Amino acid sequence: MKSDFKCIVYIFCHAQGGLPKLRFDIVTHVNYAFAIPTKDGHVRPLENPELARAVIEKAHAAGAKVCISLGGWSYEDIPLEATFREGTNTPEKIASMAEEITSMALDFGFDGVDVDWEYPRTGDGSKEQYETLVRLLHDKLKPRGMLLTAAVIAGLNAKGEPIRDVTEAQDAPSFELFDWLNLMTYDCEGEIKHSTYDFAEGCVRYWVDTRGFEAAKLNLGLPFYGKPYPGAYRKLLEIDPDALEKDVVAVDGKEVWYNGRETLQKKVALAKGRGLGGVMVWEISEDCDDREKSLLTVLGNAIEER
Repeated sequence: MKSDFKCIVYIFCHAQGGLPKLRFDIVTHVNYAFAIPTKDGHVRPLENPELARAVIEKAHAAGAKVCISLGGWSYEDIPLEATFREGTNTPEKIASMAEEITSMALDFGFDGVDVDWEYPRTGDGSKEQYETLVRLLHDKLKPRGMLLTAAVIAGLNAKGEPIRDVTEAQDAPSFELFDWLNLMTYDCEGEIKHSTYDFAEGCVRYWVDTRGFEAAKLNLGLPFYGKPYPGAYRKLLEIDPDALEKDVVAVDGKEVWYNGRETLQKKVALAKGRGLGGVMVWEISEDCDDREKSLLTVLGNAIEER
């Protein structure tokens, strides 16, 4: 399957079984998660480098691309927001972080860098630090023909209200420097049935209609997991063999909400109908091995549909 519509998947460095699930008749791009920043402006050595090399080799053999994703929500159960903020609070630290993640990408043969700072905010200086980091990365990567992308907040909370201190920090001019943005439209604040179609639709309206971002540079985030945890789709399928045809499975007396076939099909149709650049998945290892019941198979078929 080859088209301009992107299917981007994250693969977590310590997840088991993700590599065989990377099917490049469907997947166009992979983000390897994560390279971890430090408070002194450095980047930790890449974890599970053997997997990173295997992912790059497999992707490149199929004509697909792989980015190294910098950051993530937490490291060793400690949120990385403060680490990013302190690790970029001087020009020297920003320069160091930009240089080290670029060098890591070049040394391994990644095709670019995906910035996953969760999240820069207005009012604490991190918005300006984020923009400076992004501009430095742009200046290092683009002359080499490499990609620069970002994972960004869904935009709305459970009540459908903008999360302004974050969304207003992630704005132009920095976003003009990215090739595209991956909308994490599977997480929101408060109690909500996990990652509903209505929530995704509201987030697309917010980014495209309210914020005015170019639709073609936005990718709609899709979960291969449910909430509350434990919620990997492959585990839910073990509990309920019919999980593909549902959005909720009972686990130990509680409802775990996720996205089954119909919801994923509707979300792909939403992305295509609104002119988005593609879809993004967290995270490929949470899919099942059975291709007949695979969520990636569902995405591939939905992307192919006219």
